[in-house]
Amino acid sequence: MTFMTHQNEKRFRELAGRVPPGTRLRLATTADPRSAELSEFCRRLSVWMPHVSVLREEGADLPYPLLLLPNGMRYMGVPAGTEVEPFIEALAPTLPRLSGELAERLKSMGIPAALDLYVIPDCLHCPTAVRRLMPLAEAGGLVRLTVIDGGLFPELAQGHGIRAAPTLLLDGQFRWTGSFDLEEVVALMMTRDPVSLGPASIELMLKEGAARRLAQLMAERNALFPAIVELLCREQWPVRLGAMVTMEELFALHPELAQQVIDPLWDRFEAVSDPIKGDILYVFGEMRQPTLIPRLTSLLQSEISAGVRDAAAEALAKLMTSDELIKAET
Repeated sequence: MTFMTHQNEKRFRELAGRVPPGTRLRLATTADPRSAELSEFCRRLSVWMPHVSVLREEGADLPYPLLLLPNGMRYMGVPAGTEVEPFIEALAPTLPRLSGELAERLKSMGIPAALDLYVIPDCLHCPTAVRRLMPLAEAGGLVRLTVIDGGLFPELAQGHGIRAAPTLLLDGQFRWTGSFDLEEVVALMMTRDPVSLGPASIELMLKEGAARRLAQLMAERNALFPAIVELLCREQWPVRLGAMVTMEELFALHPELAQQVIDPLWDRFEAVSDPIKGDILYVFGEMRQPTLIPRLTSLLQSEISAGVRDAAAEALAKLMTSDELIKAET
C-alpha cells in the first residue's frame, strides 16, 4: 500500500493544522477488494488527524469504492506523494473560488457534466490540475468531479486509453492531457450537444430526479441518447430505475422515439444478468410495440429462469392487450 510510508504519514501530520475540527469525510465501500485499501487509509488518517471524522457507508450501490470530500469532490484512490497536499486542501477548501463570470455561466448550465481527472502519485503536474478543478466541485449543482488514481484503478485508465497523467475527461469523451485551460473546459461544458452526453452525466441527472427533463431533452431533439441504453443495463438498481422512469416519460412524450430503444436492448439481452433482463422486459411491455410479440413468444419457449419467464409473460400480456386495442381501433 503506497500511502503507508513514513514520509506520507509525516506529511499528513504536518498538514493536520490546516484542517479545522469537525471536518467530515465519507467513505463508501463496495464489494471491490480495493475497498480494504481505502478503509485502511481512513483508519490511519483518523490517527494522523484525530479531529477528522470518517463516516462509513458499507455496501454502497456504486461500481467502485470512493471517498467523498467536504468540497464535493469524489476521490478514488489513496493520496500519496504529490497527491497529499491537494487532498488536504480539498478537506479544508481554501483556494480562490471561481471568477464571477465563470460562476454565472455555470448557474445557467442546463445539462450535467461529469469530470474525471486521472492522477498518479509523484506526478509533478497532477496537483496543479486538481487545484485548478477544485472550484468546479465546490460549485456543486450539475458538476461532478472525480479524481481517480490511475495506479490503483488501472483498468479504468486503460479502458479510456489513458497513458499519461494528468488526464481530464469530460463525459468520458472530451479529453485534455497535461495542462488545460479552465475557461476552455467550462466553455465546452456549456456548449455540448445533449445527444453526446455520456452515461456518467445522464446518471447524475437521474440522481438529481431529472428523469422527465431528460426525456424532454430527447423528445425536443428527436434523438434517443445512446447512453440511456447503457444505464438500462447497469447492475446498480437505482440507476436502472431512473433510466426506466425516463423511458416511461419519453413514451408519453414521443412513443415512436421511445420504441427505438427496443433493438439495442434486445441485442444486449442475452449478455446481462437475470434482474436486468427482468427490467428490460418491463420496458418492452411499456413500449406497446406489437412487433415484439414474436420475440417474447420465442423467449418463453426457451430455457430461462422462473423470474425472467414471469417478466416475459407479463410483458407479453401487455403487448397482446395493446395489439388487440390497436386492431379494434382500426
